[in-house]
Amino acid sequence: MQWQYVEDGMDWKDGYITGIEYVHGVYRELAPSVLNMALLLQSLEPIPLQEGFTYCDLGCGQGESVNLFAACHPEGRFHAVDFNAAHIAGARTLASRTGLKNATFWEASFSQLESITLPDFDFVVMHGIYSWVGEENRRYIREFLRKKLKPGGVVYLSYNSLPGWSPHAPLRQLLSSYADSQPGTLEQRVDRAVAFAERLKEAGIALFDGGTSTRDFFEYLCTLPRNYIAHEFFNRDWTPYYHADVVRELAPAGLAFAGAANFVDHQDMLRFSQPQQEILDEVADRVLRETLKDFTACPMLRRDIFTKGRPRLTPEEQVERFRAQRLALVVSAGSLERKALFPVGEVLFDRELYDPILAALDQRPQTLDQLMQRDELASLRIGRVVEALLVLLSAECLLPAVEPPLLATIAVKNLNAALLDRELNNLEKLSLASPVLQNALKLEWLERLLIACQSTGAGSDPVPWIWDNMKAHNHKLSRDGEILMSEEDNLAELRSQAETFRNEKLPLLRKLGIV
Repeated sequence: MQWQYVEDGMDWKDGYITGIEYVHGVYRELAPSVLNMALLLQSLEPIPLQEGFTYCDLGCGQGESVNLFAACHPEGRFHAVDFNAAHIAGARTLASRTGLKNATFWEASFSQLESITLPDFDFVVMHGIYSWVGEENRRYIREFLRKKLKPGGVVYLSYNSLPGWSPHAPLRQLLSSYADSQPGTLEQRVDRAVAFAERLKEAGIALFDGGTSTRDFFEYLCTLPRNYIAHEFFNRDWTPYYHADVVRELAPAGLAFAGAANFVDHQDMLRFSQPQQEILDEVADRVLRETLKDFTACPMLRRDIFTKGRPRLTPEEQVERFRAQRLALVVSAGSLERKALFPVGEVLFDRELYDPILAALDQRPQTLDQLMQRDELASLRIGRVVEALLVLLSAECLLPAVEPPLLATIAVKNLNAALLDRELNNLEKLSLASPVLQNALKLEWLERLLIACQSTGAGSDPVPWIWDNMKAHNHKLSRDGEILMSEEDNLAELRSQAETFRNEKLPLLRKLGIV
């Protein structure tokens, strides 16, 4: 993506950067189906999506999440708000090209929310907003939630978390303060700030020499896209939070903490050692317990779900709902290592338990009840199978799934075609929509080119078409970390990767309705 240049003094709005567009991306946790699964794991009643629902994304950025979820959910009504005009224009263009009628994009600030004619919402999501705006805008947000979130409604809220940010907050202050002192465009100021911090690191100042944490974090930061760095580090307002303080701020809006949006955070056994779990289990107060978890694991970003009086499920109702929930593999079973790395360490998958589960799900999405009907699993305790499914969910190998209606399949096909055309030569990993997952799957650049070949008539032998495209843009492949320079080596590697894609990835993408 190209930087958008803005003259000095014109790249802020309400303290938030508008002179540089935010990165394109889809965040799985914002999906209604994922939020519903997180509610179910916390014994809360999911929102019945098939009956129709309303969804609002405040600070939607490029709007790709909303367009994707709207394509997957023709029964939903989606609204998205952002005060970056370029973001809204791009999101509207994509919706128009795709033919989406259930996604509406509004160019507005948080102070202007009351002037927009909006319905009441079942879902309100905010990713990368709450820590990056000032207190006045946070008040507008809380008032919006108080007035426009339905009783029983669900809020997703991500924010920079303390104490996880404690070691790195001084670096952010250094970068931001230096950039503020410089003339020129925002791009120039960001680059100067990063270069200045690099000089300080080489000079051995205490900030970098007090330990490897800040040094390593700065080196990681330098690998990120500049537009992401600008939005993360260079807003005028930037406030990391303790979980307890966010709970306290949202309480007057009638909101209560429900749980985490990412599945691994529901599984203490995968995040904390046994001694740590024993201490956590002694803490009865839920807010204190969550805060204590943050002191134990020190995440830098929390992804929290709040609800406005969502009904609770009995244990029997929770089990019944989980047994009926379809789950789909998002990786091919053949390529999946029988292990996963979690905060607590590496977890090995017991082949007697996991192999039949993975083999069944590799055929098609299935419910727990369907899995338990298989001879290989019928003799096992259902509790063991449930535990394995929760581990696979936490390892991001599974996602909730549905039998998609025809309208969703058609809308997703149109959306993916538009995304493939728009991002044909974008070398970044980007998302396409799955009507089965009602969510996104990230794909590499070459994988997307191979998918595009299916619609060009080059699907039987995509290599010549892709190689012509690569030559036109001076793109080269790599093997074992080394860039391949000769045409012969590139063609050999291209054929090898195309064959692997055809045998391993393409069948999965077809099962998920992506192609």
